[in-house]
Amino acid sequence: MLIRTITEAIWPCIEASVDHFTASRNDAVPQFVRAGTNFSIILGSACYLEGTLETLLHALVEHRRSVFNKVEISDFETRRSMNIFYMRLEDDLSARIARSLGAEGYNDMFELLMGTPLHELGGMKPLWEPTTVLFNFRNVLGHGRQVCARQFSGGAVPGGFSEEFSGSYRRVEDYLRKVGLLKGRFPDGASEYLFLTDDIADHFWGMAKRIPAAVISSLPKEQSETCTQAFEKIRARPLDT
Repeated sequence: MLIRTITEAIWPCIEASVDHFTASRNDAVPQFVRAGTNFSIILGSACYLEGTLETLLHALVEHRRSVFNKVEISDFETRRSMNIFYMRLEDDLSARIARSLGAEGYNDMFELLMGTPLHELGGMKPLWEPTTVLFNFRNVLGHGRQVCARQFSGGAVPGGFSEEFSGSYRRVEDYLRKVGLLKGRFPDGASEYLFLTDDIADHFWGMAKRIPAAVISSLPKEQSETCTQAFEKIRARPLDT
């Protein structure tokens, strides 16, 4: 039986589109359109990141396959049974990669394939926090979730005042304030467009584009070369094939 698998990465078109969105913003764009464009840039950043991480993981699986194929096994039945076992293992890994969602999912897959979680790779250490924040941001933006905060005041409130603002938007706000991209707070300003500025969108897009090289540079030589070749092959593919 002949099995032929056809795959195509979609992150190159995401990369091109997000670069186009960042270049298309100008002062003539209405406020809502500008915020919506930045919304698309942030979502695209997360999608691009997931697509490139998937490419890296599949390249690492392929590297493991090439290593196995170099092992000398003279007995035919042993070789056959090992091939079958490895095919099942490879299929299972591919299914796990397809199901990976969010930072922790990719963390686990890299630990399985490399023995080291994604966040512990040298080049990823300074990028890990913004990566987790981006995935949190994507999770609420991707479902169109409103930003919501509550403030309570009055004599019945202990201390006279309290506030409720938690969840993914709060985590995004805390991070953006820490890195100097947000001066105000949503509960004070009461505008969800506080999170959809050019600087914030560009911050996450710039971070997402740095991650493939950061991961590849952190891998041992052979794995790094395999991943580099996988990226070069995808980038070199003509659109009309």
